[in-house]
Amino acid sequence: MAYLASIHKASAVRRAVKANFFSPDEPSLVVAKANRAEIYTLSAACLYLRTSFRVYGSINGLLTLRPSNSSTDHLFITTDHNDYFTVSWDRERDTIRNERTAQDVADRFLRDAPGGPRYIADPGGRMLGIHVYEGLFLAIPFVLAEKKGRRKTTSKGEIGNLDEHSTIRMKELMIIDIAFLYGTDIPVLAVLHRGGKPDTAQLSTYKVTKSGGACELQEWEIKSSSLEAAAKVLIPLPEPLGGVLVVGEQMVFYLPAPGEHSRAIKRPLVEPTVFQAWGMVDRQRYLLGDEVGKLKMLFLQLDEDDKIVDIKVETIGETSTANTLIYLDNGHVFVGSQHGDSQLVKLSPQEPKCQVIQSLTSLAPILDFQVVGASHSGTEDQQNQYTSGQTKIVSGCGGFSTGGLRSMRSGVGLKDSAILGDMDGVRGLWAVKIDAASEFDDILLVSFIDETRIFRFDPDGEVEELNNFKGFCLDEETLIAIVLAGEKLLQVTPARIKLIDAEGGTVLSEITTASKITAASANHERLVCNVENNSIVVYDVLHELKEIKSRKFEHEIACLYASPAFPEICTVGFWTVAAVSLLSLPGLETLTEVSLGGGTAGTIPRSAVVVQVLENQPPSLLVAMGDGTLYTFSVDDKKNYELSQKKAIALGTQAFYFQVIPGGNDTVSVFAACDHPSLIYSDDGRLVYSAVTAENVTNLTPFNAQAFPSSVVVLADGELKISNVDPARNIHVKTLSIGDVVRRVSYSRERQTYGIVTIRSSIEVSTGEERYTSYVRVVDDVEFAVIDSYKLREWELVESILCAQLDNGDGTKSQKFLVGTGFQPGIEDDDGDLECKEGRMLVFEFSEDRKLKLAAELKVKSAIKAIDMVGDQIVVALNKTVDIYSFTYPITPTKPELTKLTSYRCHSEPIDLGVLGNMISVGDLMKGPYIIEYTSFPSPKLTEVARTYQTLWSTAVDMMDKDTVINGDAEGNLSIWQRDDDALLVADQKRLRLIADMRIGEMINRIRRVDVQPLHMAHDALLQPAAYIATVEGSIYLLAKISEAKTQLLLQLQTNLAKVVVSVGELEFNRWRSFSTPSRVSEEPYRFVDGDFVGKFLTLPEDVAKKVCRGVDNDIYALGASVEEVRSLVESLKTFH
Repeated sequence: MAYLASIHKASAVRRAVKANFFSPDEPSLVVAKANRAEIYTLSAACLYLRTSFRVYGSINGLLTLRPSNSSTDHLFITTDHNDYFTVSWDRERDTIRNERTAQDVADRFLRDAPGGPRYIADPGGRMLGIHVYEGLFLAIPFVLAEKKGRRKTTSKGEIGNLDEHSTIRMKELMIIDIAFLYGTDIPVLAVLHRGGKPDTAQLSTYKVTKSGGACELQEWEIKSSSLEAAAKVLIPLPEPLGGVLVVGEQMVFYLPAPGEHSRAIKRPLVEPTVFQAWGMVDRQRYLLGDEVGKLKMLFLQLDEDDKIVDIKVETIGETSTANTLIYLDNGHVFVGSQHGDSQLVKLSPQEPKCQVIQSLTSLAPILDFQVVGASHSGTEDQQNQYTSGQTKIVSGCGGFSTGGLRSMRSGVGLKDSAILGDMDGVRGLWAVKIDAASEFDDILLVSFIDETRIFRFDPDGEVEELNNFKGFCLDEETLIAIVLAGEKLLQVTPARIKLIDAEGGTVLSEITTASKITAASANHERLVCNVENNSIVVYDVLHELKEIKSRKFEHEIACLYASPAFPEICTVGFWTVAAVSLLSLPGLETLTEVSLGGGTAGTIPRSAVVVQVLENQPPSLLVAMGDGTLYTFSVDDKKNYELSQKKAIALGTQAFYFQVIPGGNDTVSVFAACDHPSLIYSDDGRLVYSAVTAENVTNLTPFNAQAFPSSVVVLADGELKISNVDPARNIHVKTLSIGDVVRRVSYSRERQTYGIVTIRSSIEVSTGEERYTSYVRVVDDVEFAVIDSYKLREWELVESILCAQLDNGDGTKSQKFLVGTGFQPGIEDDDGDLECKEGRMLVFEFSEDRKLKLAAELKVKSAIKAIDMVGDQIVVALNKTVDIYSFTYPITPTKPELTKLTSYRCHSEPIDLGVLGNMISVGDLMKGPYIIEYTSFPSPKLTEVARTYQTLWSTAVDMMDKDTVINGDAEGNLSIWQRDDDALLVADQKRLRLIADMRIGEMINRIRRVDVQPLHMAHDALLQPAAYIATVEGSIYLLAKISEAKTQLLLQLQTNLAKVVVSVGELEFNRWRSFSTPSRVSEEPYRFVDGDFVGKFLTLPEDVAKKVCRGVDNDIYALGASVEEVRSLVESLKTFH
């Protein structure tokens, strides 16, 4: 029933480790992002992604081990389900290999560790440790070589591998951090914890001994009962130093190893802060990263006996807020962050001591987002607007000072190599060459309305403008210029046609036309000209320049194209009748014709080409219309060029023009130049329409210069430049750094601006207190820059923002920004919870001079958690209620007021709203989703129509339709609920029943419904997009409804794949994706299809694919479809994400 697939993978980095994973002498960086591990190599001061793999579970722990029979490191991985396993690199097959399959150590009846999970490795290579449950430590010893004289019971190959794990009870419950110490005969565990004194932290150490197959803890000598209460980090020191550092918010403590002559040291920090991560550079230097992104160096000062005599901490730079710090080599440090971009930084003894040299783009955490794009009607591919690049997702991302706005679009990159300058009035671009036999272009013709300019490029890329060139006419506009066979050049202007010898520049033949040529196109044999707007003349250019055939048409010609790949035809588009014809060459006989509209200005074909885009398939006819619609047809070149498979796709809102770009295997790509340019190319045997990162491209031509191979010359916004086109679609992210946390995002289509609310944190130097300042800001969509800001009151925190059509007081309406706030509380409630007792609803107008103006405000006795519109009224979520307000001008048309109309008391606390029509879905903090209905007659009223009766800690909701709610909860589950208004019993009508659920494994921050009208969907549409979903890990998912005809097939395909696909660690797919909360755990996803998982069908060997489709006994059920049919189905699914 429901389909979920990722369109942007998780990018938050919580774990990383350095390992010799690929070879014994090649260090690698292993990074964990949600359920995916990425492995990088460092080369030329840059990280390169070598490989990645997916794990059926969120990666919580990442360590390394080196068995005796392996020359490379193995990875020890733990998941959020508390499974652990090991993998290595198979150099022969160039892939990941399972070593130790998954071991389940979960116990759902135990409490989670208060300080979060901890995964540690003994530096002596004897043991790994896991602490995930309160009062329990899981020791996983390595198989060690047996002592001499004992009978050998272990093989040499087992040495260094994991032995059976052992559970150890601990008396410490409030554990802050744990670590194994260096230089001990047996593993020694240091435990930082809180004990009986609330104002102090304590350190205890234990020997981990193994006896009779079980491990136990025995108290060791290092201990302290009077550490700083805010102590947070343990740093074990290597030999010959020994001992441990304890780092707090204000102090650093050194506790020496027993027997050492060093004394304990206590040093205050110059600047108090909260440290998040640490990493060792060498035995004297340690990196510390704090919560505001400052990178500090802790330096141990030693005496001549290598004893620690002092500790110094200094700030060396600023980075993203670090979750992990990994020193690679040669001064390079990896900063892994879950609050912003992860970075590769270079350390230096001189200023700047810390320099960012590479950033890995991250959207995490996504707090809010908007789906922005043209909403076109009448097109049959509206559901593919994101993958085609016609839609962009603009999100508020990042935490602390790394916060900002990010615009993400799926499209083809256009990377600039050189900028030639500003040129206005350009009407055409052509690339030719001085030496016709050369493989490289070296001449660029730029045509204007009354002249042609020539630019010559030397092999080094230097540019020179020429005053004359090979007999070309430069005082007229050039309509076409190409290189012909036999070392000849062709130039066509409105008044003449020239055939020129490319070597000597001699004009071989010239025709001066009696009538004006308005358009021209040529292949290597024929030149086709549009004369007097309604006549076509064909010239022979292969042997000598002469007229072969002419034909006059009833209607004016809008466009024409002579295809080099199909020299026997030309394509002609007509005004008035809005038709496209394929004509024979040179006879100009009509082979086929198709009508595309009624002939209005928007439905005129402006460009039409017949091209070979798809390899080993019939050619395609592409037609660009004046309203931005693209029509595609399959052309049967074996049957008199019959047209079939008509499709319509909206690429923009304005007219666009085609430019063919040569590709490989006798295929081409087609560039559609317009305000939102697109590239049309082949992918997996289908046409793909991808947006291009450049905007407002009016002209383009392929340009294969020696200094700029396989490039294009582009004219965009009046600027001429040389660029490279990416071969396929990628995710392109544009960033606006603000330095604040972007709390919420709204979009005004009317003004093409974003309204955002941000929170800036700062530290009061005199008191050390953290302060927050909130702003309402407006960002221009085109410039992608802040154009105005409005500072809110002291202690006021923004909670929500909405752009809505509101009354202007004169009978008209315009878009205004509604903002909800809450004031930071100063006292605690009786139950100990801090709760906002006051907030404001603000209405901002955006004036013609692009400034925010406060139009109205209303104080409420609560923070405003969410705002939406139900009809013309405003609906808000407060601490305990959902209220309806009106925005009116009761007294004067210049003074609006907000008036409360009605209220609904919620079950606990509403945190999110979704509105469709007069139905309002409420995300309740504890009681899950429910639906309330707003009625205005006879008086405004809110009535609950259906609810869930389960405990669900909702984080986001939205309506899928008027009876269906999408809900995300704090455990990382996604569920869909539906009310049955036709049920026989009233109790059943008021109960939301579960119709689909699945675990994502990432907390969902926001759900945005996709409004796709059924009449705009193809009648046989496989999927209907329902919503976009954003998570705290930086993932964005597409949620869609599967057509009824394919639901059972896809569900059974997923079930069959789960039985044949061997996963990393041999983890179970169904267990990973099954709904899971403390109160309910299911066995498999319920009526949900994981799009990323079913995509694995395309990678299966043929025999396994047949097994999945045909079934095996009673274990795998037959799908009722062939391998080819299922493969085609899965490939179709990929077009959506």
